[in-house]
Amino acid sequence: MNGKLLFIPAVFFLIVLGCTKPAQVNEAPGIEHTDEEEYIEPVKSTPQGVFVLDGSISELKDDGKMHWKAALNAGDTVDWTGEKREAVRAYDGATRNFYKVYFNDQELWVHDYFIAGPAIPAVIVSEETVLYTKPDPTSVARSGTVTLPKYTIIAMLEDDNPADDFMPIAVFIDNRGPVQQWIKINDISWDTNDVGAVKLARIAVSTRVPDARKALFKNSMEFASKGRRLNGIPLRFGYDPGLYELEVTNNLVELNGSEYYRAGDEIVNMRDMPSLNSNVVDRLEPNNGITVTARSKKPIKLETEDGEIDGVWLGTDNGYWVFSYYVMPYAP
Repeated sequence: MNGKLLFIPAVFFLIVLGCTKPAQVNEAPGIEHTDEEEYIEPVKSTPQGVFVLDGSISELKDDGKMHWKAALNAGDTVDWTGEKREAVRAYDGATRNFYKVYFNDQELWVHDYFIAGPAIPAVIVSEETVLYTKPDPTSVARSGTVTLPKYTIIAMLEDDNPADDFMPIAVFIDNRGPVQQWIKINDISWDTNDVGAVKLARIAVSTRVPDARKALFKNSMEFASKGRRLNGIPLRFGYDPGLYELEVTNNLVELNGSEYYRAGDEIVNMRDMPSLNSNVVDRLEPNNGITVTARSKKPIKLETEDGEIDGVWLGTDNGYWVFSYYVMPYAP
């Protein structure tokens, strides 16, 4: 039988009894064990509310309405109270249900659309993970099998009646907010490094500032390297392979000064990332110039409709990318 995670008043270490269950986090200081024993992290005595979707926390003010306070990301946690109330959102006048939570020692409220608890954050680590309506392998959803993709952030719920191979979770499905389901325990990780890697990768892909995106993905990779169940975060999380190659493999050079290029007699596509598969966000008109502030170090071969071409990617001062084959140096 596999070990299961229980929420308990005191902090204990949970021993994995079966050798098939993945280890979840680094071992605790002072604990000696053999290869046959694995430990997962202690459960915090304070119950948590887990954001299963990017959301926000609100402050209940004297007017009796909920006012936006701050934005949080999927996988973020707050201290959970379980207290629930109906209230009006100040920004649109809509009446919604909110949970009272504590965040940075402040009493705040979260719309129940974003959060589940008491729980701890976890992440899907298998390619396609089936959801079950109860801890039974035959209990797939009546409407058909529902699966979650790898890297989905979920809330792992309190389990008062642990089964051998299943864990109760809450997950965001079909715009209904957190829905309680069951999942096979070997398909998830609640290792803090695995969860942290996915959280940072999610933020990185929506960050348009190149330096910030680069830093976030490097931090994500550092978390993943310390975790137990995840690898290849940037490539598998929708991060453009071309930009991953340039930034993470140190094939990107920031120039000390600026270089200047111009288009020839044809329009040149300007892209949001250094890849022919990325979005065209602007066009450089014939004979118009650009200011280049970064470039790839090594020559790159690209396969195009016109055949194979050589060059380097040039990063412009407005965050766009142009392949050097299509432009020429010039002095302004």
